[in-house]
Amino acid sequence: MSLSNPLPFFAICAISLAVASAIALASGFYRERLAESGGRFEAIDGLRGFLALGVLGGHAVNMYSLYTSAVWGGGLAPFYSRGATAGVAVFFMITGFLFWLRLLRSGAGFDFRAFFVARIRRLAPMYFMSVLMALAVIFSLSGLALRVPPMQLVRELQGWLSFGFIQAGPVNGVQEAHAVNAVYWTLAYEWAFYLALPFLALFARGAWSVVLFVVVAFFSIRAPLVLNFVYGALAASLVHNKTLAGKLDSWWLKAIPLAALAAYFIVDDYVHKMLEGALLFVFFIFVVHGHSAFGLFLSRPAKILGAISYSLYLTHCIVLFVVVGAADRLLGLESLGPTQYWLLVALAAVATVVLSAVTFQFVEYPFMNPKGRPVRSVAAQAA
Repeated sequence: MSLSNPLPFFAICAISLAVASAIALASGFYRERLAESGGRFEAIDGLRGFLALGVLGGHAVNMYSLYTSAVWGGGLAPFYSRGATAGVAVFFMITGFLFWLRLLRSGAGFDFRAFFVARIRRLAPMYFMSVLMALAVIFSLSGLALRVPPMQLVRELQGWLSFGFIQAGPVNGVQEAHAVNAVYWTLAYEWAFYLALPFLALFARGAWSVVLFVVVAFFSIRAPLVLNFVYGALAASLVHNKTLAGKLDSWWLKAIPLAALAAYFIVDDYVHKMLEGALLFVFFIFVVHGHSAFGLFLSRPAKILGAISYSLYLTHCIVLFVVVGAADRLLGLESLGPTQYWLLVALAAVATVVLSAVTFQFVEYPFMNPKGRPVRSVAAQAA
């Protein structure tokens, strides 16, 4: 088996689902969260965990490349590189979809102050917790000693505290520090969308929304990743206007979303990145209209992974860095075959799911739920 073989990813997904199922059985807290789940777009909640696992798979390959050739890149395994890209792209579509739909439904009554307070409560606590975890690993590598002048350390830490708006680099003499957490840059895109939303709201209705989509799509040619927010907003408009209501339920259409997803992994380097995003949009538009991968996204384990997906997204690189680094020091990573390496990644995935279940319960949820009321997911609230 080669490092690029897709089968280990599906095995890691199955193992992660098994761990999530065990968590649901053992934890009253998570059984309560399952009881709170539901709503028209609940398949989105179940999808999130698989998106985070897709990013984990891509970074697992990058981590192997870092330790064996000192290069951070996914060229060794295109399937995993594209899986990570798809994970980020569809996360952005979900963001565009949920908040554009909420904007369309609220109209002039949209409370932007409450929106920003809720976003800060939702995203900031776990972000800063993950920064603390990452820096703990980095400083342990530097022997818990100050290796650079204090003012240089302050400058180095700015990127780690900026929600991805400033690129994070070496810290305290640890050159590979960026690999301890390689996802922060995507948070800057999320926050840019949130900050732009009050302005975008001016064009949310009528013909102006068409003009807005066209203008943003044009400027996205140079940054195709941004177009995924547009795809999400377009999906929200289609749902709000009931354009496709009842038209995607035919049995002969059920294979289309999975076929579009498969095509995305096949067309690498053959079409423009914007068209690749269109394939993911086809998949996504079916999900928001009830497609659940034959019930997989609606399953209890998938919903658990979805609930903890933000923690999973922010912590997986930290866990991979520690586990893969330990294996490299003890065994020498190049001595491991692909099967052995993917077993190591599976171990890291299990540890990440367990850690994420803990951080969601004790870091994320208390800030989402400051008054002790049950919290429904954003997807459920939009339903």
